[in-house]
Amino acid sequence: ILSNFGEVFPSKVGLPHVLNELSTIQTLLRNITYDQMKQLPRMTDRSKLNAMKFLNMLCMYSVISKPMLLPLLSCRMVRLTLQYGFCDDSIVGLATAGYSVFLFTEDIQLASYIGKVSESLVEESPNKHALRARLCNELVGTLNMITEPLQSVVASFPEVYNSAMMAGDVENAMICRGWYCSGSFWSGASNLVSLSKHCVQCIKEAAKYQQDTVFYLTTTAYNVLLHLSGETKDCDVDVKSYDELDAIG
Repeated sequence: ILSNFGEVFPSKVGLPHVLNELSTIQTLLRNITYDQMKQLPRMTDRSKLNAMKFLNMLCMYSVISKPMLLPLLSCRMVRLTLQYGFCDDSIVGLATAGYSVFLFTEDIQLASYIGKVSESLVEESPNKHALRARLCNELVGTLNMITEPLQSVVASFPEVYNSAMMAGDVENAMICRGWYCSGSFWSGASNLVSLSKHCVQCIKEAAKYQQDTVFYLTTTAYNVLLHLSGETKDCDVDVKSYDELDAIG
């Protein structure tokens, strides 16, 4: 499909190819600024706009299924942006490029810098709620984590959760809510009873929206909190493997 829009990629991608692409793009990324991105003209080429949408979707799935593709996809999005103009998908490409730098190189400062530029662009976008949700893993869950205190990152999850729900992105909303519960625990939450109540809300909502990963991870954390706080169960959601999770807790 991408070849129909003039964007061709190699059929096989290996680590040497990825590292070569990253070494080339790192210099380009160091020179990118927020002002430069804002001053770019809007992308109007219909073919390239469609290519950017497909590249965005491929990045989303490659995070889980084939991370090796992320540097090639995101770097192509950055180049298309600089050549043809700016669009919302440009922010996704830039943020994913920073995420790729973190994954495959030791340049944490550059990765964090690109994350900050991307975050500023998100906040200025009319579609900021959808972009916050789309990039919650790349920005808040990763690039912010590597340079900011865990407590401050955890405190931002409720806002991203609200944005995701407003945008109709239930999956990322629940991921943020689950991260808030687990992150609050691991960052030393002082009020375990209050955190337990947050976990109950998260478990019930995850069950409602059939978000199994968040459901079981939060249920495990909830059981640990119950044992530490001495509270009794306050969750009426029926779980087949509750006894096993209770034993883990």
